[in-house]
Amino acid sequence: MDIKKRLTPALSTALFMLCAIACQVVAIKVFPYITGQPLVQDNAYILTRIMEGYMLVLGIVFPIFTQFKLNWKCFKPSREGLKKDLTISGIMTVVILVLMVIIRLIQNHFYPEIAARPWFGLYLGLYMRWLYPVTAVLQEFFIKGVVEDNITASCHKYHMHFSVWMTALFFFVLHMGYELPMMFGAAVMCAVTGYIYEKTKSVWGSILLHIVIGFVPKMIGII
Repeated sequence: MDIKKRLTPALSTALFMLCAIACQVVAIKVFPYITGQPLVQDNAYILTRIMEGYMLVLGIVFPIFTQFKLNWKCFKPSREGLKKDLTISGIMTVVILVLMVIIRLIQNHFYPEIAARPWFGLYLGLYMRWLYPVTAVLQEFFIKGVVEDNITASCHKYHMHFSVWMTALFFFVLHMGYELPMMFGAAVMCAVTGYIYEKTKSVWGSILLHIVIGFVPKMIGII
């Protein structure tokens, strides 16, 4: 049986997403038994590492047996695409950093315990933060160069909004181990960077924003 001829891009993509969600549900169920502690916001980063692991495995298995593809070209966009991507993401990064500083200043005024925190700290030993740049690259590659591009390839008629928001919904569900605000935040950011990706086909700006949003708030002490 030629599986590749039977599994169309649409079915391959649907199966990939279903398997990823199923793996996440299993991971959440067995989490207390593996770690010996309940799943809460403070240790949900372990679930994220598990997610990256099974996504890596699925990313190897599915292209072998189906028409599901890995788009490595997202790391090598056109010069124009890369320039546009880094320009938009760079502006967004500056705006986000300014907002974070303003938030910290406001917090300093109302919360003495936050005012006592240092303005700069890498905290690399906390939550495996030393691994965060690698995490950002892996997640953005899988979400943009794998899921979003395969959703687009699965459509009989290209529609940017459909690809972006289906990907954001998938990313929302993958964060089910976190609190609801975190799930919505992840989905919204996925959608924003998804639109940039659809215009540029470059994943580097998304990686930059992922690192800034995930790493800097703790670094400057606002969380």
